[in-house]
Amino acid sequence: MPNLEELQREFFRALLLPLRGSSRNSTELSSSDEGHSQEFFRIADEIIKPGPSLTSAERLELYHRQYWFRILDSLAEDFPVLRKMAGDEIFWELIEAYLLERPSQSFTLRHLGEAFADYIETSEILDETRKQWFGSVAKIEYTFMECFESAQSALPEAEDLATAVIELQEHVKLLHLPVPADLCWEWEDFSPAASIEQQPVDVAVWREASGRSRHERIEATELPLLVRLKQGIRLNELFDSLSDPVPSEQDISRWFAQWHGHRWLGVRGKIGKDELDLTGGWEGMDRMSSQAVPME
Repeated sequence: MPNLEELQREFFRALLLPLRGSSRNSTELSSSDEGHSQEFFRIADEIIKPGPSLTSAERLELYHRQYWFRILDSLAEDFPVLRKMAGDEIFWELIEAYLLERPSQSFTLRHLGEAFADYIETSEILDETRKQWFGSVAKIEYTFMECFESAQSALPEAEDLATAVIELQEHVKLLHLPVPADLCWEWEDFSPAASIEQQPVDVAVWREASGRSRHERIEATELPLLVRLKQGIRLNELFDSLSDPVPSEQDISRWFAQWHGHRWLGVRGKIGKDELDLTGGWEGMDRMSSQAVPME
């Protein structure tokens, strides 16, 4: 008789098998008349006893269906902009293919989409243009979740700026994207105009005091300063070692004001108060996904 660990392993192996038959009708996946594999029925017969009204396979199907319903919904909630850009048919095809190739590997659904962007960039479902754009959108949206659960260090005060090591907050993430996919947040559908320069861009993603995540384009001459701040540095050293092309004093002053206003800067070694700013528009969250939305 299999021990508990073997039973758990077989049970999870059955859950990972594709969603089949009528169960798909309750999802956004394309319909299919294909039934379960012989592997599914074998596992059911070996580890589950039949009940008064359900066979072993039917009882296993209940768990299998709920597992797939949950992970499909969770992943879809985490990538709303990608869904809008890709359209439902392609989006759900991508999600199913991704989950079959890379099942959940964490105790939390928060990390379910951590490799989704990489998968999209190599997917045979998409052409080369969409691989770059959709993969970049997915990268931004997953980074929203990383920002949401990152730590907050103390915001610098006047005396800190003169003496302390200043660094970017942990929740500030710097992304290098092959295309300007940050523009997709302004579009109703995927329609990059010929006038758009499809060249690499750098984007910062961070968590606002309200708890929401935002992203913003970074200027080319601004990026080296942010990279050094990410590592931690005293400000006199930061500004004494500027590389070519050297930004103007006006640019540095403008950037610093933006960084401070966005709460990007922190003091190394000083724990900050990670409190929600209720004046910033916090409206609550109705699900454990990356997107904070009004609660009904």
